[in-house]
Amino acid sequence: MASTPNMDSDRPLSVRELTDLGLQYDFLPQLPLNRWYRAAEVVYREATHYLRDGNTPQAFMMFQRYCDLVMYKLRTHPDINLPESRPQYKTLSKRIPAIIELMESMRVEIDEYYSRWEARMRAQRRSQPPAKSTIRLVDPALSWNHASPGSILDARSNKDLAIEMANKERLRRRNATKMAPSRSSRIISEDELQRRNMEAVRNQLDRSYRTSDTNDRSQSTNYSYPSIKQSAPLSYESAPRRPSPPPARPMPPRPPKQLPEPSRPPSVSPPPRPRKELETEAFVTTRSQSPVRPPKEALEPAPEPKRRYTFKPEKYLENGDPIRSIFLPESLRRRFLAIAEPNTRRGLEMCGLLCGANINNALFITHLVIPDQDCTENTCDTRNEADIWEFCDKEELIQIGWIHTHPTQTCFLSSRDMHTQASYQAMLSESIAIVCAPRYEPSWGVFRLTNPPGLPEMLKCRKTDPFHPHDVPGDQLYVNALQPAGHVIEADLNVDVCDLRGKT
Repeated sequence: MASTPNMDSDRPLSVRELTDLGLQYDFLPQLPLNRWYRAAEVVYREATHYLRDGNTPQAFMMFQRYCDLVMYKLRTHPDINLPESRPQYKTLSKRIPAIIELMESMRVEIDEYYSRWEARMRAQRRSQPPAKSTIRLVDPALSWNHASPGSILDARSNKDLAIEMANKERLRRRNATKMAPSRSSRIISEDELQRRNMEAVRNQLDRSYRTSDTNDRSQSTNYSYPSIKQSAPLSYESAPRRPSPPPARPMPPRPPKQLPEPSRPPSVSPPPRPRKELETEAFVTTRSQSPVRPPKEALEPAPEPKRRYTFKPEKYLENGDPIRSIFLPESLRRRFLAIAEPNTRRGLEMCGLLCGANINNALFITHLVIPDQDCTENTCDTRNEADIWEFCDKEELIQIGWIHTHPTQTCFLSSRDMHTQASYQAMLSESIAIVCAPRYEPSWGVFRLTNPPGLPEMLKCRKTDPFHPHDVPGDQLYVNALQPAGHVIEADLNVDVCDLRGKT
């Protein structure tokens, strides 16, 4: 990509451009397979979040990346054929047919966006002198659907609006969780979720919903649908008594346009005649001079189309790629330190996972997950990742980063920490690492690897010692990610804590 941050956000990307962007990522087989499983889940969740927001181009790009990662890249990993690796890979693969079918529908919509833009550009070129051509970086998240209004906002300047959006999405998810079926049922019915999201974008609820509903009823084993009785069609075919009426019996006479007075039920007023002098004052006020009452929709103002908001990138990586804003709850660090206090007293590190959602092209941390883990003075390694997978799947969360303590050290990223951060940042450029050093000042920091040189350096390094050196100077490997220098914005957001220790 170009290194300039100048964006022609009005230009939609073509299917070819979105496909190429979806394939632009580095797959490194030397990273543990479970980390790539986690990366694939993050990509899938991001795609569904963008689809729910109505951002079809970005959703298409992320679905393309998911399909390529699962269908091709993961199959080349040296651990893919291990017995313990197969169940999770099977879960990821089950989504592919529904995603491919969904992408075919999205392709039509994206082609329409691009055709409209090309027609508009041709009209402008005919009416205006050609402008000086410039190469511009186009962010697929800002590749607009020109059929609906929208606004591109600065996240930091619109913090209150962002918090309001996050709270609404939080409430929606809680209600959805209460109504959700079991985890196995949810996996089967993901096609229905994707279809319904897409239907809302395309305003084709009736046709698409019937197709989706029929498919899901034929596949699902967890829902009980009412059966259609066969008695009605059988009665219709077997009971016509055609020989009984005389064959030459004439058809009954067509009723007059106005039914005779005795045939009207006494409790129903007769319909008004189309003569002006017989109209009552009350009826004249609710109808036009036509004898036909206008439909109800004509008497009410048409609702305004729902306005879409997308937050523009907060910062740019060293290679020019845009990165989105992250909203970090102000209370998260305090709550994490309270949980880690027993370990801190003993001089042991502790970690937590920062999980949340992508809402209108911004990332919101909504959950602090405490995984089962092995803790030492210089390291903390998670265990039982299946529990993390299941929880994030249930809550529709993506892992945005991690937080850990340095009970006996200052606030910095060790070599081991940077390797851990690389596994997050390899598939989610915005991922962050929060370090808490309660005995020193500064007592905490929010960091991300530079890209380049930090991320490429970590991905190629094979050393495992917690404090091993690298070929790149340490001050060039990672940077502060907290505003104003970085893309992380502290906000007054609620955070839920989920402690998974001892669950298995």
